[in-house]
Amino acid sequence: MISREIVVSRLPKFMQTLDDLIYRELEKIAKRRGITIQELIRAVIVPEWINGLNGASNKLNDWR
Repeated sequence: MISREIVVSRLPKFMQTLDDLIYRELEKIAKRRGITIQELIRAVIVPEWINGLNGASNKLNDWR
């Protein structure tokens, strides 16, 4: 069995900086949902961004 510490230490990491206005807006959204900003970014924003990219690339392929 692999411990959580081993798995987490091997995950790729990145750092993101946010403008104060954007941070405050994300903070409001997260608070309304009862989650942290980090959870909002991981569970909502990144998946929506990825889906948006997939949709955009499919639209680009349609034009080719």
